Amino acid sequence: MTAIRRIPILFACLTFLCAPLTHAESVDEIDAMLEKAGAYMGSEVCSECHLDHAEQMKGKKHGQSADPHSPFADWGCETCHGPGGNHLINNDDPMVSFKGITQSPSHVRNTMCMQCHQGGKLTEWHASTHDAEDAACVDCHEIHEPDSVLDRQEQADVCYTCHKDKQAQSFRAFRHPVREGKVICSDCHNPHGSVGDASLQQLSINDNCYSCHAEKRGPFLWEHPPAAEECTLCHQVHGSNHPAMLVKQGPQLCQSCHSQVGGSGNTHTRRMIDFSDTTGGTGRFIASQNCANCHSQVHGTNHPSGAYLQR
Repeated sequence: MTAIRRIPILFACLTFLCAPLTHAESVDEIDAMLEKAGAYMGSEVCSECHLDHAEQMKGKKHGQSADPHSPFADWGCETCHGPGGNHLINNDDPMVSFKGITQSPSHVRNTMCMQCHQGGKLTEWHASTHDAEDAACVDCHEIHEPDSVLDRQEQADVCYTCHKDKQAQSFRAFRHPVREGKVICSDCHNPHGSVGDASLQQLSINDNCYSCHAEKRGPFLWEHPPAAEECTLCHQVHGSNHPAMLVKQGPQLCQSCHSQVGGSGNTHTRRMIDFSDTTGGTGRFIASQNCANCHSQVHGTNHPSGAYLQR
């Protein structure tokens, strides 16, 4: 379509007004931007220049004009990007740009998304770490391309773009099967915010862990206090070089609380090579050098004789 043929379309659409927005933080800024943007032109006009994006949207939920819940059921491309009347004429007049060197501020882009995406798991967004760090929805989500963050095999790679330390921990010897896609970040965390620590899905770290490790929940007749207090006192949840993802090797971890159990007792001595006790016998209690050889029920037990968590 030539510029001459576009002009009548522009004047025919001048009477359309911009739809109101409800996100209080950005509404004034966006209203000012859309007021300068001119009239809505329709997706057919957008596709004259942006044919590749138009083709991509045909197979996406956002691009279904017959679905009343889809942006394309309203103003098509302009539901998210704003009216394109002046952009059509001058090419550089304001529209909401989600990516690239001309991208709009993150709170503007997020407000456009939150016209539809509100409530549910997004309720805590404005108290979330990602919002506080000025992250935009499209920093994680793809609209025109397949959305990798929703794919269990690819989600972690999207998160690792920022969380490099967690990526490094995932390559340690003992870890959750994140790289295999059996456990993914959003199984434990709500990236849109939550009332729990570290944007956890549950209210507490232990409740989060119990959603998979229900057998550790209790209540127990004989309870191990640190296990009931917080799992991360003993476990490094993103990966560890010690069995069971412990924060330290077994005896050192136990002795960080049980300091009275040390080198003076031959049945509790931490030795590297010599498994013999002081009488020349075999130190069978320290084989494999681990307290859990005997105190196997470290999370708690209901056995009547389990006061020392041994059964």
